[in-house]
Amino acid sequence: MDRQRLERIFDVLTHLAGHGPCTATELSRALRTPLSSTHDLLRAMAEARLVDVIDRSYGLGPRALRTALAVMDSVGVQRVARRHLERLAEDSGFDVYLAMGTGNRVVYVSRHPGRQHVNLDIPLGRSLLLHSTAVGKLFAAFDRNVHQTMMAKPRPAVTGETLTSARELDRDLAVIRRRRVSVSRGESLKDIVGLATPVFAPDQSLAAAVHVSALRTSLPTSRVGSVVEQMLATSAAIEAELAEPTAVASA
Repeated sequence: MDRQRLERIFDVLTHLAGHGPCTATELSRALRTPLSSTHDLLRAMAEARLVDVIDRSYGLGPRALRTALAVMDSVGVQRVARRHLERLAEDSGFDVYLAMGTGNRVVYVSRHPGRQHVNLDIPLGRSLLLHSTAVGKLFAAFDRNVHQTMMAKPRPAVTGETLTSARELDRDLAVIRRRRVSVSRGESLKDIVGLATPVFAPDQSLAAAVHVSALRTSLPTSRVGSVVEQMLATSAAIEAELAEPTAVASA
């Protein structure tokens, strides 16, 4: 697909979003494009379910609406979560991340440094390992598609602590679902402890994960419980705002 045709698709979607359903003739006039090429483009977009056709008028289709909602949900979660994650980083002293799923991938979308910096330099947007990271296991526990992807892919032993067998992982995932916290003790990076707690959307789907990374020497087992309590409180605070219709706007 050439750049000009791709731009015209976005032009059509933007116009329909702002003005409501239009006929091909109205779109052709508004976008100043030939009627014949506008018809061809709308026909292709209808086949891809980007637009719907009712009484010769074209409106946003289900695929376009789902994409728009997904983008809004993603932006909304990050906006709502920001101040809660910054507070968690300040109170705990550890680096705090927000992770989200994109299809069958899980990525970090924001990072909030604590006082005790862990020099991991994890790039935002890079796919995380599913079977050895706290966040990856959390998503596998609550998202069926992520779980299927994790089980279908090779699961190398990244460190001597990595769980690799399906039986071990499913046992761990059952504990994660029950306790609503995922722990990785050196399973992905030696001497690094990772903790993750879920953030559920109002429809109870997994919207995101709160993640804390720390050196084992900085986060002994005796302190894990108190940090997890802080993380669960942070997840609950984010969920409470997401449940409010004005949460995104006020954030």
